[in-house]
Amino acid sequence: MGAANRETDDATRWRVTEWDAIPGLIHGFLGRADGLGPGAFDLAAIRDRLITAGEAPRVVLAARQVHGADIVSPEDPAWSQLDWHDGAERLPVADALVSASADVILTIRTADCVPILLVAPAPHAVAAVHAGWRGLLAGVVERSVAALADRYGARPDVVQAAVGPAICGTCYEFGAEPQREFVSRYGAEAESAWRPGASSNRGYLDVRRLATIALVRAGLDAGAVRLVGPCTAEHPAALHSYRRDGAGAGRQLSYIGWRGDE
Repeated sequence: MGAANRETDDATRWRVTEWDAIPGLIHGFLGRADGLGPGAFDLAAIRDRLITAGEAPRVVLAARQVHGADIVSPEDPAWSQLDWHDGAERLPVADALVSASADVILTIRTADCVPILLVAPAPHAVAAVHAGWRGLLAGVVERSVAALADRYGARPDVVQAAVGPAICGTCYEFGAEPQREFVSRYGAEAESAWRPGASSNRGYLDVRRLATIALVRAGLDAGAVRLVGPCTAEHPAALHSYRRDGAGAGRQLSYIGWRGDE
């Protein structure tokens, strides 16, 4: 697993510095200062946050995230019928977006769940994945990696991943019963993402560790998976956290795409 990378000039924006060498790639994990407030969101607000972060997107895409494993792409015919300036209720329901189009930025929103960005430089394909524990159990990671291969010919062994800021295994208290489902899905290695708690039916779950296991099982090289940024719950000045702040928590943005001039 690769080392964590972050921008050195701003502790609330993170990126994989090695990805700066990929021609035309745009990506980043934005923190609280560039995040969205609680409640409804719209694409205009997301665009504004990206512009503030120094990007100049032509098309910004998002989906209604439901902690599932559905995947959508701007190349899908159904997307061409949508007005991307409409409210969130008009957006497609999905927890992963994939694309190989220029001038399109894919975005996801998180507040403890794991944001995952995927890139396959040669096929020019990218994905943005929202991976909560339910999505991980539903296979959102494996389905996203498979979609890059099926749609764009990006073999898993050429895909690189960045696993962004999320709640850590010290802060995320969790029920033991779903953990057994992770072991059933991912094998004994999933035990490494679990720390028993004070009672037999509670413990602590490391969702970033689980996401990493899922990525490698999906075919990525372990060295192509990088952890980026800190725990959301432990850094209130830098990041939103639903577990820490409850229903009033905002959301951070993560994004990836290609410049149109490349």
